[in-house]
Amino acid sequence: MNYFQKQSEDTINKLMRSGIELFSKQGYSSTSVDQIVKHAGYSKGAFYTHFSSKEEFMLKLIKEGIDFYFEDLKEALNKKDQDLLNKFKEYSMRLVNESYEKGSSPMLLQGCMISNELPQIKERLILQMEEWRSFLTHFFQEMKNEGIIGSPLDARTLAIASMALFNGFNLQHFVDNRIQIQDMLGVFVELLQIQESNKKGE
Repeated sequence: MNYFQKQSEDTINKLMRSGIELFSKQGYSSTSVDQIVKHAGYSKGAFYTHFSSKEEFMLKLIKEGIDFYFEDLKEALNKKDQDLLNKFKEYSMRLVNESYEKGSSPMLLQGCMISNELPQIKERLILQMEEWRSFLTHFFQEMKNEGIIGSPLDARTLAIASMALFNGFNLQHFVDNRIQIQDMLGVFVELLQIQESNKKGE
């Protein structure tokens, strides 16, 4: 990575941190691009060099903070010595912790809330969520094929239910932080009816 790429990446990261902080405190609609760049210590030119609009910026905040999970799961599927159960648990716990820590979970909640007012965000969220659903469906089907998942529900229904759990725990934690998002993993395991005899390396 050369100097200019590094500078560009640093700028994007600072703008994103600024956006997450301000959107979380003030809400999406009450936060302007001017406020985001001022808070980050940049000009509007720096913002529009990297983002075409506030909507695109918001979508990047959501996508960046969750995509790593699906990249991790894809990598687990591609490995020959795949241990799908433990990889699923390990990566799901990372998702739960990092997506909240990085601010993508609160951004996803805000994106859903404003989606009816902003057709571009709604359209992109529909596509994004379907991509997540489709990949989880594929991953769960592989786990079913391996005999790891014992639930009679089909893989797509399990994917929809898993996303509902993720979003539901996040929403409750957002309102009341006594609700521990880490507790989600145990519920995942029960939902999927993990077969004890197939648990490897435990």
